Amino acid sequence: MVTARELVAIGSALLLLLFLIKIYGVARYSLTTTTALLAATPVQVALGTVTIYAYFVLPAIALGTLWFAVRFRARIQPALWPLILIIASVTALASPYKYLLQGLAVVLAALCVELFIRQVRHRWRDSADERLVRRYHRLAGWRGLSVVYLGAASLAFQFMHSLDVPWVSAQAFLLNGSAVTTTQDLFDGANRLKVRPESRFVGYPIAETEEWLTVLHADTRYVMRIPQSAVDTRLTCHNEDDQLSGDQPLLEALQGNTYSSPNLDCREVLRYLSQKVPGRPLPTGN
Repeated sequence: MVTARELVAIGSALLLLLFLIKIYGVARYSLTTTTALLAATPVQVALGTVTIYAYFVLPAIALGTLWFAVRFRARIQPALWPLILIIASVTALASPYKYLLQGLAVVLAALCVELFIRQVRHRWRDSADERLVRRYHRLAGWRGLSVVYLGAASLAFQFMHSLDVPWVSAQAFLLNGSAVTTTQDLFDGANRLKVRPESRFVGYPIAETEEWLTVLHADTRYVMRIPQSAVDTRLTCHNEDDQLSGDQPLLEALQGNTYSSPNLDCREVLRYLSQKVPGRPLPTGN
């Protein structure tokens, strides 16, 4: 029998492994960049990774809570039902609408699997074949767990699909001078030095102090260390090529409100920064 302490240890080890895989994916599978990211921001990785997957976690909590509440309703004390309904309602209302629909699709698929298992078990229940009887008892352990396996598979797919999405918001940078954004041509297989400096680029601020700023370039995944004094302007934006797209929460959809992200596409922000002269005020025109 696995103890609670062992479960905590196993869960902690799995989370640590997931965070390491996440850093490895964000680094575009470069161990050198992976080490640099891990050294720069060990704590931010955990908090940021959990946050960026809230689109998937919130529907999973809402639907999973209802699923297991119905599955184990005979064992739930009446006093716990209000708490269960509150948790399911709040997480469902806060869930982005399209991601909640994806979660409902997983639940419907799990219901189909449950019905199939029920029919098969009903067919094998009175069988005289010992093999079918053993299969009947084996399937009993799968009852109610199909949503766990399908949900875990769906979350794993989304995790791998967005493995290279950083855990921090993208920003468009304008520097007083220029910074090295890559030291070789990524499309050239040869390991040749080819330094490319830029004064405008999109990056992810990984760590910063009063004097220095560590930035991961969005395209090349090159880790840059830039003096704070060299940064003229930095504007938060949404990198459409990397980051997950948002959607209106269910609560906003029920109220008839439309969703509009407060962060403009990073490409548009870079075009805007091309009009700015370092050291001058931000332009007010389009």
